[in-house]
Amino acid sequence: MLPLKNVGDFLFFVALSFIFALYRPGWSFLFFIGTIALENINLAPEDLGIAIRPYQFLGILTLVAVGVRYYTNRLNFKLSRFGWTEYLVVLFALGGFLGSLNASGVEVAIKQSVIIVSFALLYFLVRIFIRDLEDIKRIIPFFLTSSFVIVIYAIWQNWQFMRGGNNFEVMPGRVNATFAEADWLGMFLILLLTILYVVAYNFYSKMKILNLNYKTYIFGYSCFVWLLIILSWMALIITVARSAWLGAGVVTIGMLGYLLLKKKIILSLMLSGAIVLAVGLVYIFNLTNFQLGNRIQSAASGDQEITIACKEDVQISSPIENTNQLKQYNCEHINLEDLEKEMVAGKIIKKIYRKDPNVSIRKEIYSKSFAEIKNNLVFGIGWGNISDVLGKDERGAGLNSSNIFLEVWLGAGIFGIISFLILIGYILLRGKLFFWKKILGGKFWRQDSGMDFFHLFLVLGAVAIIVPNLFNAGIMLGFLWVWMGVALARS
Repeated sequence: MLPLKNVGDFLFFVALSFIFALYRPGWSFLFFIGTIALENINLAPEDLGIAIRPYQFLGILTLVAVGVRYYTNRLNFKLSRFGWTEYLVVLFALGGFLGSLNASGVEVAIKQSVIIVSFALLYFLVRIFIRDLEDIKRIIPFFLTSSFVIVIYAIWQNWQFMRGGNNFEVMPGRVNATFAEADWLGMFLILLLTILYVVAYNFYSKMKILNLNYKTYIFGYSCFVWLLIILSWMALIITVARSAWLGAGVVTIGMLGYLLLKKKIILSLMLSGAIVLAVGLVYIFNLTNFQLGNRIQSAASGDQEITIACKEDVQISSPIENTNQLKQYNCEHINLEDLEKEMVAGKIIKKIYRKDPNVSIRKEIYSKSFAEIKNNLVFGIGWGNISDVLGKDERGAGLNSSNIFLEVWLGAGIFGIISFLILIGYILLRGKLFFWKKILGGKFWRQDSGMDFFHLFLVLGAVAIIVPNLFNAGIMLGFLWVWMGVALARS
């Protein structure tokens, strides 16, 4: 059904959706939140020559509907005034157009800059509807229920893959759900886990204070949250995204550390148990053929274990630099799913180590990215142009700088990177200062309230965004801009 077949159908759908957004902008915004993870779904017909994600479609229509109601004096709430953070977002978006002046592909840079503007508009949409804690509470159920569907779909993908069925995965054996690749899904799952941790802690505290029993709705909601924590960890594991694993590990350690400081021993044990259970379920249901332990080990040592098939039994010094060296031994690197076929063919199967190719690839990417920044320090080279320098991956897709801060500097120049660093730094500092003031005032050890949960989310959420993006460049992911809009709510 998607994308829509022709322009006429699309315009009719636009008209119906706009009428709905005009009549109930609040409901339209909630649907926008519910679709924020639908990254690889396109609504626009091929004739338009552009891709429109569902959340972009709903977000922009809702923003236009709010504008129409405002200018016709039918908006039933006041719009927030621009603050300094909003001006920084404008400066960030403007940086992309300035960067296009230095771009080798000006047309690509301008198109990408327009896309960045659309994400900035989504930030402003969130700032319009999210003003305080009550607004955040309203959107969480929509976000969690839609995330539940995404997580189930991700687990189903590898269930199908391991059993030889259709799985719709971009990279075999690595789930990507509704994202373009597994790493993007991993980043989303870290942020989802951050929210789930804080919500689970919030519910645990409420049930302890109010002495609520199993008959209350909070107990059922809490059970759903814990189920989603387990399922999210299962999906995260089978993304096999090491940067996401690292980010989730840092967020989880931070959460456990906070709970231990608060003497919430039972809750910290529950969280640890949920993670262990998730790992166990991945193996019980045979959801991956990756050797997860070796995957973790390779991230630390830089050596990656691989399986090879040789025509005769030979000794190979390990680790090798790359698989091209195997030819001199009449050996080749094989996938695990080809293991039985090679054994039947009479090949000798061995396991050896090679230097992780990702390490050298990233080193080269960072080196070239820094060189481009040095040559274009002020304006950068425009969005989408770094792939002309870095080349393409094995799938034919253009490489990015593999670091969100390098990507921003290259795309939007000095204005973009300064704006971005201030916004991210302010969110993290805002959360830390809140708890620091509580410690100095001797109030840290008291029972947490709504503002404590919010500022805990700020700190952990900033970590969830920063850590995986040290190895990825997810600046054009919708959930990042929604997170930023929520985190910069002032009330």
